[in-house]
Amino acid sequence: MYFVEEENLSTKSIAPGVSIAVAGGDKAQMSFVTLSPGSQVPLHDHPHEQLGVVLEGEFVMVIGEESRTIRPGDKYVIPGGVRHGVTEVMVKSVALDIFSPPREDYA
Repeated sequence: MYFVEEENLSTKSIAPGVSIAVAGGDKAQMSFVTLSPGSQVPLHDHPHEQLGVVLEGEFVMVIGEESRTIRPGDKYVIPGGVRHGVTEVMVKSVALDIFSPPREDYA
């Protein structure tokens, strides 16, 4: 399967008001993250490298010791093992996260 239709994405909730839609291959995975206003993604870490870009909205993201309000077009790179999360979501937001290797818990 080379093309992925929206209805074929694997979906799940990862926190109250936060859902993901996932597609992946053998070595990388993409996750479309939808965040509702007022939701949060608790600080956490994982061994996977994570790269992302904000597609719409505005939220406060913490990576390591840094905190920043990010908006459409802003990008981030999170090495494996670095604590990160979202502490405040101002408006409905969507981000695209890429993981390598794929996260088994998101499959």
